[in-house]
Amino acid sequence: GKEKMRLDYFEIEGGIEKLLIEYKDIFDLLDDISQQLLQGVVTTIDEYKSILNMSTGAYGSLQPLYSLAVAKKENAELHYYVEKKRELEGKGEKYTAASLDKEASESVAEIRRIRNILEAYVNISEKQIITAQTQLKQMANDYKFKPVEQI
Repeated sequence: GKEKMRLDYFEIEGGIEKLLIEYKDIFDLLDDISQQLLQGVVTTIDEYKSILNMSTGAYGSLQPLYSLAVAKKENAELHYYVEKKRELEGKGEKYTAASLDKEASESVAEIRRIRNILEAYVNISEKQIITAQTQLKQMANDYKFKPVEQI
């Protein structure tokens, strides 16, 4: 199912690139919304509602994948560390925890890269949601207090 697909991104060769391609539309959508907010072209209640819906949908797609990336990175790093330590001890070779840490960290560079990208877009979607909610609340208050003849 869907969970298996998500896992594949971190398990298969070229999985990271595949993920970036398959989620490009969501990344582009969030970038577009950021540009609209930056340029100040979002002004109506309907536009903010639309942003709220799109950003919430994007968040829902990216957050589970981000959580998975965090877990996969930590697990892969720990696994590398433990296996390498066992291997070196088996051979009677000297090693330092710092050098093992560095090697383990380097071994998950690809997963870290995708985790960082996903983290950035999850954060962007969260900020957009908060902005849209705040603006909608403000607009609702402004609307409530308008004199009748202006409505």
